[in-house]
Amino acid sequence: MQSPGNNLRVKSAGDRGTVSVAAAYTQAVSEAGRHPPLFVVGIGASAGGLEALVELLGALRATGMAFIVVQHLDPTHESLLSEILAKKTTMAVSLATAGEAVKPDHVYVIPPDALLTVHEGLIEVKRRTSAPERPFPVDLLFSSLAVAYGEGAIGVVLSGGDADGSLGLREIKHAGGFTFAQQPESARFPMMPRHAIETGCVDLVLRPKEIAGELARLSRRFRMAEPSLESKSEGTRDIGTDEHAVLAHIFQRLRSAHGVDFTHYKRTTIRRRIERRMMLRRIESLDEYRESLDRDPSELAALYQDFLIRVTEFFRDRTAFDALRQAVLPTLCEGRSPKEPIRIWVPGCATGEEVYSVAIAVLEYFGDGLPPLKIQIFGTDVSEVALETARAGVYRINALQEVSAERLKRFFNQQNGEYRIAKDIRDLCLFARQDVTRDPPFSRLDLISCRNLLIYLDEVAQRRVLRTFHYALRPHGMLFFGPAESVAQSPELFEQIDSRWRVFRRLPNTGGGAIAARGDVPALLALEPEGTAASLRGEADSLPREADRLLLARFAPA
Repeated sequence: MQSPGNNLRVKSAGDRGTVSVAAAYTQAVSEAGRHPPLFVVGIGASAGGLEALVELLGALRATGMAFIVVQHLDPTHESLLSEILAKKTTMAVSLATAGEAVKPDHVYVIPPDALLTVHEGLIEVKRRTSAPERPFPVDLLFSSLAVAYGEGAIGVVLSGGDADGSLGLREIKHAGGFTFAQQPESARFPMMPRHAIETGCVDLVLRPKEIAGELARLSRRFRMAEPSLESKSEGTRDIGTDEHAVLAHIFQRLRSAHGVDFTHYKRTTIRRRIERRMMLRRIESLDEYRESLDRDPSELAALYQDFLIRVTEFFRDRTAFDALRQAVLPTLCEGRSPKEPIRIWVPGCATGEEVYSVAIAVLEYFGDGLPPLKIQIFGTDVSEVALETARAGVYRINALQEVSAERLKRFFNQQNGEYRIAKDIRDLCLFARQDVTRDPPFSRLDLISCRNLLIYLDEVAQRRVLRTFHYALRPHGMLFFGPAESVAQSPELFEQIDSRWRVFRRLPNTGGGAIAARGDVPALLALEPEGTAASLRGEADSLPREADRLLLARFAPA
């Protein structure tokens, strides 16, 4: 919904006069703030979804939640969905209208031939457009809920015949919300819930009536206003064993089982992901959850996957990739010998979309025909599951909404209803498992694209990773960061050359070097209460250069 201008006038419902659009907008925002729902539940369905919707909503009473229903409807026919649902639930049901505040215990139904999102607590409705735009209405709604409500967003995928909703569920889970899918065996058309389940981002797979029961349970739990782990750690409630010792135990179990050390991942994110798992498992205390991890390897694996959830997409911030092609690559290629390859590293690449986006940008820079230089692009991640998807290079159409029709035709091949990266692109890219906080880096790199990683790490780990990047880059090599990432933890190692698109150039060696612990060596810094990271960093900064030399001799890879 566009911000209204003060000069516009609109008829006020039930009023002979007029009110300004700005006033109506302000009033709606205020109303949304005064009566916020406990959670906002997005429900996506397609073919066969009506029965599932009736079963789910019919089993719910007052929960304090708001429900937004998006079903694939025939755009040429009037929908009776809202009237049908109104007869099956005690909640208020209405066709969604633009500018309406999202209220608790209310069901909003998408109109035909429309796309539905939520912004600042208000519903936004716009007409669907024809090709080349490829709207996926469930993904669109879920993505908007993830941004608008974060941990207060819930996504539910019911019966349907395509993959709509699967990407949006990943964004909700990344934001800390909850995700559900209908048990495929209970769905008339199981493809939509199956695609959602295959993402690995669905918390619970249940029949619609059972999903209603879990939503009611979440409502009861949050109405009790249970304090979060953050508030518990501040002493508002005694949780028994010291939290830091429990977290250290959990990190040790994850490190032993999966080879990844989460000690220096951001503590707030870690707490929230643990709290989500506790709520899903109906566990009240951190001590009890630690015991469940010791007993149940499957829960340890589920927590590990929750920690690794990252949102990625093709050409995220499209204009940033334009800047990469127009400003960064010319500098890297200037005066380069044809025998000297361009080497690029994308750490934390997840399922590979960013790696392939960089590869496409490089080929577009060189134009049609064979590139005059050899190109080597390395994508690394700690998740083997994600890397399997990256290596295959096969994506569903709803993952390609930021890929233009021209790029889709040139760089992708359609097969079995999906799209595979063309062989000439895949041949440029090598994917490998690597933990950037611990494992040896690549070397002699021209560019490191790191646009979705540092935001998950604390200051100690950020500083370690930046030293690794400095070590890995050639003189005057460049860093390409996301909008929320910077070199603030090691300003002596890099200089900023583009503030808008977060491009940095490597400064001459200042004696930093890369200090990466071997995989069989415990983390150098023990888990400490928050607030100690800055003091540890300050002590490290005061060490003489000789200490760097000794540490490199002891811990750095050959």
